Amino acid sequence: MTIRRSWLLVLLLIPPALAGQQPDLQEQMRTRGLPDELVAQVTTVAADATAQGLPADPLVQKAIEGWAKRVPPDRILAAVRQFRLRLHDAREALMGTGHPDPLGPVVTAAAEAMGRGLERHQLGSVVDAAPSPVAAGRGLRVAAALTAQGIRADEAVAIVVRAMRQGQPDAQLLDLPSVANAMRARGMPPGQIGQRLMRGAGGAAGAGMSPGQGGRPPGVPPGGPPDIPPGQKKKGS
Repeated sequence: MTIRRSWLLVLLLIPPALAGQQPDLQEQMRTRGLPDELVAQVTTVAADATAQGLPADPLVQKAIEGWAKRVPPDRILAAVRQFRLRLHDAREALMGTGHPDPLGPVVTAAAEAMGRGLERHQLGSVVDAAPSPVAAGRGLRVAAALTAQGIRADEAVAIVVRAMRQGQPDAQLLDLPSVANAMRARGMPPGQIGQRLMRGAGGAAGAGMSPGQGGRPPGVPPGGPPDIPPGQKKKGS
C-alpha cells in the first residue's frame, strides 16, 4: 500500500472526536521530523485511543520523544501501542477506585505511574488525596519519580499523600524527586531517604536541606523518557 493510500485509510478511520485535533497532532510530529509513514501509523493508534475515550496527545508525545532519542521507527510504534494499552489499564484502574470519569491528564499520569510499579489502590490513594485533577496528575508523577529512585511504591505514595493532605505548596511537592536525588548523591540508601521524606512531608527545608539546595531541574517531574520495549537500549546506556 502506498503512503498516499495509507493516509486516505487513516482519514477514513479517524473518529469525529479526533478529527478536529488530528491535523495539529500530525503537524507536531511532522515538525519534529517524523517520517510520513510513522506519522500515519501513530495517528491510527491515536484514533483508536480516542475512540475508546483515551487521550491521544500523550501517544503523539511518546512518538516524538522516541524519535528525538533516535529510536528506530518500529520500536517507537511498539512503544506507542504499549502505552495505549497502559492508558486503557490506567483508566480502568482509576474507575475501579471510585473515579468514574478521570480526565485525560490524570489517566496519562496514572499510566506513567503504573509503568513504575504503582498498583490500582495506590493510584486511588493519590487521586483521593489530591485537591484537584491537576494536583492528582502532579502527585502521581511525583510518586512515580520517587519509585524510579528506588523508594518503595507504597512509601512513595504515602509521602505524596501526606504532603498533599498537609497542604504542602506545589513547588515543594514537585521538588520531592530532586530532594531525594540529592540525598542519594550523598550516599543515603532509598529506605532512609523515604523515611526522611516522610518526616519532612514536603520540600527541601522539610527534608533537612537548605532552601535552594538540590533544586528541581527542568522537566522533573513529570515522568521520564518514553517506554521502549525490551531489547532496545536507551541512548548512552
